[in-house]
Amino acid sequence: MNRNNLGSALIKLGKSIPHAYATVMFSDNLWVGLAMLLLTLVSPIVGMAGLLGLLTGLISARILGFEGWDSSSGVMAFNSLLIGLAIGYYYPYAGVLESPLSFAALIILSAIATQLIYAAVNYLTQSWFRMPSMSLAFSLSATLVWYFLVRSGNFTGVGFEKPLLFNIPIELPWFWRDFFQSLASIAFVPDVFVGILIAVVLLFISRIGLMLALMGWSICYVLLQFSAMSTTYGMFFPGFNLILISIAIGSIYLIPSKTSYLLAALGTVIGFVFAYALSGRYYYPDVMPARTGVLFVPMFALPMNVVVISLIYSLRLRLRQRVAVINDYGILHPEKALEAYISRYQRFSSAGVPQIHLPINGEWKITQSHHGAHTHQLDWAYAWDLEMEDRFGKKYLESEHDLKDYYCFGKPVLAAAAGYVAKVVNSIPDNAIGSINTQDNWGNYVTLSHGYGFYTLYAHLREGSVKLAEGDYVKLGDKLGTVGNSGRSAVPHLHFQAQSGVDAGSPTIFSHIVNYKRQTEDGVHELCSSGVPGEGEVVSPLVPEKDLAPILQFGYGQKQRYAVQTPHREWQETWRVDLDLAGTHSLVSDQGSKLEFSIYNGIYNSLSLSHGRKTALAAFALVASRLPWSESGKLTWKDEPSLSVLMGSFWKNVTLFLIPFFRPIRVNASAELHQRDQKIIVESVTSLSVLGMVIRKLEGTLTLSRREGIIDFSLRQNSQTLLTAKRMELEEIEEQS
Repeated sequence: MNRNNLGSALIKLGKSIPHAYATVMFSDNLWVGLAMLLLTLVSPIVGMAGLLGLLTGLISARILGFEGWDSSSGVMAFNSLLIGLAIGYYYPYAGVLESPLSFAALIILSAIATQLIYAAVNYLTQSWFRMPSMSLAFSLSATLVWYFLVRSGNFTGVGFEKPLLFNIPIELPWFWRDFFQSLASIAFVPDVFVGILIAVVLLFISRIGLMLALMGWSICYVLLQFSAMSTTYGMFFPGFNLILISIAIGSIYLIPSKTSYLLAALGTVIGFVFAYALSGRYYYPDVMPARTGVLFVPMFALPMNVVVISLIYSLRLRLRQRVAVINDYGILHPEKALEAYISRYQRFSSAGVPQIHLPINGEWKITQSHHGAHTHQLDWAYAWDLEMEDRFGKKYLESEHDLKDYYCFGKPVLAAAAGYVAKVVNSIPDNAIGSINTQDNWGNYVTLSHGYGFYTLYAHLREGSVKLAEGDYVKLGDKLGTVGNSGRSAVPHLHFQAQSGVDAGSPTIFSHIVNYKRQTEDGVHELCSSGVPGEGEVVSPLVPEKDLAPILQFGYGQKQRYAVQTPHREWQETWRVDLDLAGTHSLVSDQGSKLEFSIYNGIYNSLSLSHGRKTALAAFALVASRLPWSESGKLTWKDEPSLSVLMGSFWKNVTLFLIPFFRPIRVNASAELHQRDQKIIVESVTSLSVLGMVIRKLEGTLTLSRREGIIDFSLRQNSQTLLTAKRMELEEIEEQS
């Protein structure tokens, strides 16, 4: 390892230290980690023991190959940190002073052993339960180390207390005293003042987290009235276990919601029962003849680990993930996870509802939808029948008795999602108009398997039109066959459904169609992000514009400059497209704003605005919160943009805190796209509502073209122009240079 690599490795190692401390609080914030590190050092011996255990874990993880030297993560070693803190707390004070090398050796050996246990246990929990093992390895190894200290005579329940840097006597009611002591027990410094400081840290990083900590403790406080549990040699294990259970279930592994809070309360009660069952005693022979000594066995974090892993895993086994949404988005911060879920997932789809595309091209009429009066009943309720009509309502060109005269007959049927061909029936003759074949009810059909027991069925296809074989892989939009009139079908149409089995006739599954256009009564097309097309609606798929990123010039590294004007000043603003390690694209303004965005299925979406708000980029986020590309007539759509595009940090956090209970503040947008002089004009209205009353409304106009991309945009309020921005051409920039 050369000098540069060594320096880089040491810097990464240094960053992993606060990261490990933050992990104890289910966080990845380095400032939280530094705060927790300093709070453990209030008891210097305990704090240094934890730091030694952590450094041992970090270095051994890299030497043994669990992590590379270029890693700045402390996750692999945070269990070693905890075992170091535990040994520092329970080891006799006199033993530390008299034999510090033995003390340090025990920490180093235990830290390495704990890390090996963590590697094995974490692999098992990830493989079996799709859950990290959290601090389960620490709980197991700490129990073994505690018994070792007892059996070796190093822990007798007295003489283990360590001096603190300060001891501030604070008189509080029992509820608050033990709440703060429970919080402080997380850091193995069960001091009330330290607990208050941890609560302050929690308040700054997550108001939802602090609320759930109080909820978990309140349940513990009530249940303690019916039991004899209390502190165990200064540590209040029931309290901190129930606090961590409440936080983990309510806001870390589940997206914060009313249901997640109820499950957190349930998990807290279960955790209390588990903690009570583990609050055992250890009897050992005393030095006095015929007398037995007794010690209370610490439970460490075992109740929290068992309850959280079991409950979250059980939720993964549900048939439908409709409520209590599992946080699989890799964001540990409760408010940030909730904001990301609302602005990046719930905004475009419904949790637990499969999303599929229309299996056709062009405009079709839904002649029977979910729970249709004719055949879509009982187990087969969630299906669609599609036919084609002209503007006069006719389904055929000339003769209603000629199959080939029907507009939809022979039209291609497309895969609604990628998958494997599971079953093909292709040899049933098409019926004459008005006749049906009840013996072969579904006629010719294709079933696609999309994994996890989810299938789509395309029925009444034309005889011999399927050119695929079972086992073939198809992509979204690939041709499966053509529309026919086989089976129980009096006129040509396509029967389409999602279902739970490979065979036709399997129970249907409720699902949504995504990114389709619905024709309104006045002939305008409305874009629907996700929904169930109803009977009588005329629908068509939104054809994705594959070149939208190049058109907007939003490719990685691209820059564009705008001449910006407001009533008070003028300036030039440059945007640059950036890409982070997670694959998130951002527009970064030289005026201080940053806008995360996505372009998916031919639709641009503004995801999250941060930093400066008085910039052209911030105005663009409002004008174009969502932007599909269409060059075929007028298109309208509605959107619920990210809270960050219209709210500052304070009101956004207030709203996020309240959202799990109710939505007092909403941001809504509506937009219309039309063509004018070979340009595309987008006009949008974004409103901020409080308790249903609109308190702010902003209007925007955006001009684009396929050749020039973004030409200009403006933002107005109450007919007053707030900002205009015009794209500067290369020649203008060179002239000004």
